[in-house]
Amino acid sequence: MRAFWTGLLLAAGLAGVAHAADFVVVSSTDPAIARGAEYASGQAIQISPGRSIVLIDPAGNVKRLVGAPKAVVLPKRQVASLDEDRMAVVRLLVAPQRTRRAMPSLNPSCPQTDLATFEGIVAVAPVDGCLTRAREAFEAYVGKAAGPDPAT
Repeated sequence: MRAFWTGLLLAAGLAGVAHAADFVVVSSTDPAIARGAEYASGQAIQISPGRSIVLIDPAGNVKRLVGAPKAVVLPKRQVASLDEDRMAVVRLLVAPQRTRRAMPSLNPSCPQTDLATFEGIVAVAPVDGCLTRAREAFEAYVGKAAGPDPAT
C-alpha cells in the first residue's frame, strides 16, 4: 500500500513538472516578477499597479502587460502546440550572461541570417560563439515590438 501512495505522489509531482510554459518574461519593472519567469497561457498574474512586464512566446509574439489592482490574465495562445526547442532558445536568450572561462573564438562562424527577425535570432542563438550577437538582436527586437514602457 505504501508503494501505491508513493507512486501516486510521485506521479502527481511529475505532472506538475511536465507542464510547459507558453510565455517567458523578457523584462519587468515589477521586482516580484523576475526576467526569465515562465507562465502558461491564460494564467492570471498579479502585476503591481504602475509596473509592467514584457512577455514573448515561442512564435516571437511580444506582449506588454501593465499592472492593475486586479490580476492580469495572460492572452490565450493561438498556436495549439508548443515548440519546446524554441522555448529553450528563448530561455537561453533571457538567462543571465555567464562569465566565459575559455578564450573566446576570434572569428565565430555565425549563420548569415536577418537578425531583425525572430526567426533569424532563434537560428543564430544556439550556435557556439554567437549568443552575444543574438542577445543584442533579441533585445532590439523585443524593444521595438513592445514599444515604450507606459510607466515612464
